[in-house]
Amino acid sequence: METTKQPASVPALSRGRKNSILAQIGGTPLLELRHTLDSGPSSTLLAKWEGANPSGSLKDRIVQRIVDDALAKGELTPEMTVVEASSGNTGIAMGLIGALYGIKMRVYMPESKSLERRKLMRFWGVDLRLTSGADPNSHIRAAEELVRAHPREYFYLNQNGSAGNIAAHADGTAAEIWEQTGGKVDTVIAALGTSGTLMGLSLWLKERNPKVEIISVQPQKAQSKIEGLLYVSPDYTPPIYRDDLVDRTLHISDSEAIEETRNLAKREGLFCGISSGACMAAARLLAREAPGKTIVAVLGDRGDRYLSTDLFAGIGV
Repeated sequence: METTKQPASVPALSRGRKNSILAQIGGTPLLELRHTLDSGPSSTLLAKWEGANPSGSLKDRIVQRIVDDALAKGELTPEMTVVEASSGNTGIAMGLIGALYGIKMRVYMPESKSLERRKLMRFWGVDLRLTSGADPNSHIRAAEELVRAHPREYFYLNQNGSAGNIAAHADGTAAEIWEQTGGKVDTVIAALGTSGTLMGLSLWLKERNPKVEIISVQPQKAQSKIEGLLYVSPDYTPPIYRDDLVDRTLHISDSEAIEETRNLAKREGLFCGISSGACMAAARLLAREAPGKTIVAVLGDRGDRYLSTDLFAGIGV
């Protein structure tokens, strides 16, 4: 993945040296899932394993891209603090990037999110501020109000509205899937959060093959236990989201997502987050509907940030 040249004031580790952990962002493996689909005529099911990124999720891609672009343009200086509203993974990625770049990071997150996410962010030095769990958009408003009040002190990462979010997945995730499949991909499935993954996948892949089907996965209800997954409604739609770039939307229940997340571990050995289980539930449905296709499911993060959630209910120590 290409990165923009950095100013001299940014620590050397931020310049993409081959021996830096930053060089491990992107280039994630595409794994064939051999034990997930039912017997009989079936599709080829592949998993884009984003848990292989250094902080454990696909958000490493977008945080690096947006920060690099802002530094290059002078919109962000090392003296400023980067601010974002996050349900967890972006904030964790900010901790990694902030530690290596020497830039302060502040994250607003609803108090309803898992304890592991809080600890991982704070472990990496993020200034975490919790907002109301009753309002799913409380963290977004808090971040935006701070930046409006102090524009010279804070840079708004704005993953929900940044073109860098889309570009990171177009230049990275989509291009990698195309190369890894030799251009032989029929369907790509991704969870809808900020929508950057879906938008980047659609723009890049459909330019090469307009017949590639892009599937959006959302929870069945606005209040969901599938952290990082967004239910698009009149109350809030990510600014970068374009409905015309999505071919189909599948709504997955919390229980389906949790069951499939557990199945990924038991059948394939993949320790994933709950949104990955939602994508797998969608993949199994599509494989039954139209067997014989090559289906790629983007598995967004690792399961280590869900230990205190219902995913581990009933598992004793």
